[in-house]
Amino acid sequence: MRHKRIVVVRYGGPEEIRMIEEDVPGPKAGEVRVKVLAAGVGLPDVLAREGVHPETPHLPYTPGWDMVGTVHELGPGVSGFALGQMVTAMPIHGCYTQYICVSERKLFPVPADLDPAEAVAVVLNYVTAYQMLHRLAKARLGQRMLIHGAAGGVGSAMLQLAKLAGVEMYGTCSADGMALVRAQGGIPIDYKAFT
Repeated sequence: MRHKRIVVVRYGGPEEIRMIEEDVPGPKAGEVRVKVLAAGVGLPDVLAREGVHPETPHLPYTPGWDMVGTVHELGPGVSGFALGQMVTAMPIHGCYTQYICVSERKLFPVPADLDPAEAVAVVLNYVTAYQMLHRLAKARLGQRMLIHGAAGGVGSAMLQLAKLAGVEMYGTCSADGMALVRAQGGIPIDYKAFT
């Protein structure tokens, strides 16, 4: 069986992206082959393609920080997943492909009734926002926080999670993002007003 995969051949702009066709990879022991239904597209992918992200892989590589897909084949020794089950993973690269083999330890189940494109929007953004809010900032009830880029993916996730934690939120954004920040319970600050 053949599939298509995106490859970055040189660090730089989108012109350095190629599509190749090759045999579908087979899962090794402890791996699951996943048919990718949706892959995230975010700033870390752009920075890696440009060669400036701290976790940029060596060339050539396949971009794609996170994905949602269905279990296509189980490698030897894998248990806890079923064929056709919807799953997600954040392997940091490799998701811009039709099929990817991922360690079963990096896979998490996704409710079958979720739209894959909507589900993948949660993976990187909300994991990042949660870690920043609870592990780094140690959010607590009544605390005040300033969230930079509050209308972006991680920023809007941070607003939602901070609201759940009872945090008073201020969010920098452009004039276009002010309504979104307000709708999420934050107090918007137009960053262009200070330039």
